[in-house]
Amino acid sequence: MSLDAAPAYRIRLSKEWDNFLLVVDDESGYSRLVNEDDIPERRVLSVERVAAHPVEAAMQRDALDEELFETPYKILTYTARSEAHAAGLTLRDHHEEWALLALDDVFYADENAFPGIAAHFHRGD
Repeated sequence: MSLDAAPAYRIRLSKEWDNFLLVVDDESGYSRLVNEDDIPERRVLSVERVAAHPVEAAMQRDALDEELFETPYKILTYTARSEAHAAGLTLRDHHEEWALLALDDVFYADENAFPGIAAHFHRGD
């Protein structure tokens, strides 16, 4: 066998969509970039591919649930092309949630600053 080419069974060039279980921690990490408000950061602790067979997948999820029973960690399921892709998706979703919460605070502050405009929008005119 040539050293220039690996056997076909060892190479997987195309990434297929698959389900992944992620264990994340939303409580212990905080951003060091923010001075006034601490924004919790999501830390991805574990990523594993969900088993193909439904019974094995259920056993896999039950084992994780049992392991993490009294911990602050969450188990999330994502459909992605790889472990890294799934981790990136969960981090992106977490940042989007916090951005929406921050926008909600901004809109609330605007309503307090301009009560006439807020009353106009709440009346439905």
